[in-house]
Amino acid sequence: MSFDSIEEIRFEVKKLIIDTLKFEGVRPEDIRDDLNFFSGENTIKIDSIDVIELVVAIQKKFNVKIDDQNLAKDVINTVNSIAGFVYAQHHKS
Repeated sequence: MSFDSIEEIRFEVKKLIIDTLKFEGVRPEDIRDDLNFFSGENTIKIDSIDVIELVVAIQKKFNVKIDDQNLAKDVINTVNSIAGFVYAQHHKS
């Protein structure tokens, strides 16, 4: 799979979150791109254990490295922050 479009990455990130964290009855289009996962404002809410699972799943699916705890905190924040990170990793000059 190529990751040329940020929109495509956003959709794949949402599917990955739903599948990895087993959110029942949540569709990708239900998850807001710009709202924080920890605040309770988004459709889904995650905790620190979920972050670990997501980091592993994101690294595997998108073939990227998130090897620093502070980086993980910045990346696993919103759909936009995850998609932006993945996109940037695949489009380095």
